[in-house]
Amino acid sequence: MAFGIRIGNSFWGKWTISDTLRSLSGIPTSSQLIINDGLPVWRDLSTMKYLLDCYQENPVVQAIINIKAEAFANIKFSVKDLKSGEILPLEEYTSDKGKLQSLLSSPNPLQSTYEWLRQHKVNREVFGNGYVHASVPIGYEKGRFTYRDINVMNNLPPYCVTPVLTGKWLSATEKSEIIKEYRLEKQNGKHESLPVSTVMHTNNVNILHNENFTQGASELVALAAPITNIDKAFESRNVLIRKRGALGAWTSDKKDEAMGSVPLRDEEKEQVQEDFKKYGLLDDQWQQIITSHPLKWQSTAMKVKDLMLFEEIEADAIAISNSFGVPELLAKYYLKGSTFNNLDASEKRLYDSTIIPESKDFMVALNNFLNTKEHGIELLGTYDHLNILQENKKEEAETRRTNQETALAAFRIGAITYNDYLNAIGLPNNPKIGEKHIWELEENMLRAIGVLKSEISKEEAEKNALKKLLN
Repeated sequence: MAFGIRIGNSFWGKWTISDTLRSLSGIPTSSQLIINDGLPVWRDLSTMKYLLDCYQENPVVQAIINIKAEAFANIKFSVKDLKSGEILPLEEYTSDKGKLQSLLSSPNPLQSTYEWLRQHKVNREVFGNGYVHASVPIGYEKGRFTYRDINVMNNLPPYCVTPVLTGKWLSATEKSEIIKEYRLEKQNGKHESLPVSTVMHTNNVNILHNENFTQGASELVALAAPITNIDKAFESRNVLIRKRGALGAWTSDKKDEAMGSVPLRDEEKEQVQEDFKKYGLLDDQWQQIITSHPLKWQSTAMKVKDLMLFEEIEADAIAISNSFGVPELLAKYYLKGSTFNNLDASEKRLYDSTIIPESKDFMVALNNFLNTKEHGIELLGTYDHLNILQENKKEEAETRRTNQETALAAFRIGAITYNDYLNAIGLPNNPKIGEKHIWELEENMLRAIGVLKSEISKEEAEKNALKKLLN
C-alpha cells in the first residue's frame, strides 16, 4: 500500500511501509514523507536506523542504557489520597476494587510491570521518545477517560510513530490543538490513526524548532564519535583474534664471507615448513622447534596492548555514561566485571542524581494520562524499598531527630516561638499559644506540651521556688 499527499494540484511524495522496514533492516532510505494535515513532514529514517543499531549492536551503549532501564523499572507504586493525605501501597489500595493494581501489575497480556517499564525506558533512551498506547472501549478515546476505562497499555516502537501536527501551537492550551493524531505504521503495509488522548508521550529535550519539534532528541546522536570509536576498537580486536596476520618471519641466518647473508634455497624452505607442521599446542605436536637450518626469527606481531584498544573503549564508555547520567564506575563494572569498593556509592548516586528525578517526571505524565485526580488520588513512584537507598532513610531520620532536638533547645531558651518549634518538627501551627515564647507560657501549659515533665528536676524546682519568692 502506498501513501502520498496532495496539496492543491500537486502530489507530494510516495512511500510504503516497506520503505520504513527496509530502512530499519539495513537498506538505506534517506527520508520518508508523512501526511501532516496538508503539510509535508520528512522523517530521517537513516537516523532511526543509526539509533537502533547503536543499541542493538554496540555492547557499551546497550550496557549503559540497560543500567538506567533496569534501575528505573525497580520503581514501587503507592497511592495517595488527595483529601486525607493517606498513602497506601498499591497492593493495599482497594477503593477501586483493585482496578489500578490490576492495570499496573499486568499492563498487557505479554508484559509484567517490570518488563513494561524497562521497555519504555529503553525506547526513550535510545530514540529520545517513549510512547504508551491505552486501549479503551469505543467512544471513550475521544473523551476524557480514566484508568478505570483502560483495558491494556502497550509501548509503541518510536520509529513507527509519527505525530501529525495541526500547524497550530502558539495559542494552544490543549495537546489536541497541537497534535491532530498519532500515526502508527504497521508491518502489514498499513497505518493506524491513534487519537491523541490514547497516547502518552514522554520525551527528551529538543531545542530544534522544525517540523518535528514535538518529538524528543536522542542523546546518541551527539555521541556518534565515541560510539564509532568503540565500534572500530571492537572491530580491530576481532580482526586480531580472527586473522592475527603474520606473527613474524623466519629468515636465513646463513653467512657467507663474501656475500654476507645467504637466502635459503627452495628445497630448504620446504624442509623448514615440514618441520614447522609438527609444532603447535596440541598433545600430538612438538612445543620446541628443532631444525638443522640456521634461521633467525623476525617478529612482526601487533600487540593489543600497544594499540590501547581497551583504554579507548573505556574512555568512550565514560563519555557515554556521563551523557546518560550513569556513574562511570557502573559502566566499568559492567564492562570488566571486576569488584569495586565504592560500587554501592555509585549505584546510590545513580538513583539520587538520575533515576529519581527522571521518575518524578514520568509519574507526572502517568498521572495525567491515567487521570487519577478524577478519582481523588495520586499515583506515587518511589525507590525507598531498595537496600541501596536504606542509608538515605537512616540519614533522613538522624537529620530529623537532630533538627527536633535543636528546635526544642531553641524553644527552651526562648529563641523561637512555639509555632516555630512545631514547624521545625513538621507539625501544624497552634492557633492559641503558637506565637508565644516559653516565658509567656504557664507551667501547666509547658507540662501539657511536654516541655516540662510531671516530675521536675531538683534544679528546676529550686528556680521556680526562687521565682515565687521574688514575686
